[in-house]
Amino acid sequence: MPVLEATEGSRLIVVSSGGMYNTAFPKWEDATSTGTAKYDGQFAYAYAKRGQVLLCEQWAELHPKVKVVSCHPGWTSTPAVDEAYGSSKSYLEPMRNTWQGAEGIIWLCVTDSAAIEPGAFYLDREPQVKHMGGAFFTEGTITKNSPGEVADMMRLLEDWANGRRDSELRVASAPLAAMTSPIDLQRFMGTWYVIANIPTFFDRGTTHNVENYKLDDGGRVVHVDFTYRKAGSGKPGLLQQRAEVVNEACTQWAISPKLGVFLPLRIAYLVADCAEDYSTTIIGVPDKSYIWIMARTPTVDQATYDALLAKARSFGYNTASILRVPQE
Repeated sequence: MPVLEATEGSRLIVVSSGGMYNTAFPKWEDATSTGTAKYDGQFAYAYAKRGQVLLCEQWAELHPKVKVVSCHPGWTSTPAVDEAYGSSKSYLEPMRNTWQGAEGIIWLCVTDSAAIEPGAFYLDREPQVKHMGGAFFTEGTITKNSPGEVADMMRLLEDWANGRRDSELRVASAPLAAMTSPIDLQRFMGTWYVIANIPTFFDRGTTHNVENYKLDDGGRVVHVDFTYRKAGSGKPGLLQQRAEVVNEACTQWAISPKLGVFLPLRIAYLVADCAEDYSTTIIGVPDKSYIWIMARTPTVDQATYDALLAKARSFGYNTASILRVPQE
């Protein structure tokens, strides 16, 4: 890429496929066939082609001096299409010959770079829509990835390209670990709004979840007031808890709820992530059955939320199980 950036009129052309219209980019373990799902060749191809389009969008932003685009040749009669689709290829007719498929790609190679739209998906010398998953071939949402999912793909792709190939499946099966870098416990105290969670039986179906932390005089015990409202009735509730800080980094606590008296349960309560400015945090438990994504404000913008979900996914959580908690 540095050589391309130093070359006037440079471009990077990636040949994707119309097959990418069938899907969004999936979980990394499905895209790389490192999980337990049965391998499907057509979807594996579509995942790769969708990933190419997303990658070109990102590279176009990161390297504006280079015209980075993806393209596809249309449905072209080739042995690969015959093998993949068999008799079903009749739905793709009329098929193109090899030259008709290649002409638009060759044009991208030789035209003035000023005529090329960075990040676009080309067919027949023209940028095309990237999604047709809605009714009557409108864009819809089913094949779209969130900004957080795309950021996660880029991070994992860089890891993969550099030989760091710990699959998500392996991460998901490992216990959650607390942060090893220490937190300033006093700064961590105060009010945290629960933005999203995998709820326990206690907070399932509640809204306006807020955790208030107060450090005792000894500096190793945290008093926790969890307030909430019951959905529907709006009736407020309070659960008091007490947590003992058990590691030097102050990121692993043993927490006990108060039900009349403090029960000696000492449930592991792990600070898995904390923003440098202490604006957000992710709390979990070793078996990943629960998670609390929290912020200092009742709401966060979509980009921040997507980034927090991506972090939860990198810890091995199934983000499909994480629910937004209403705060308004």
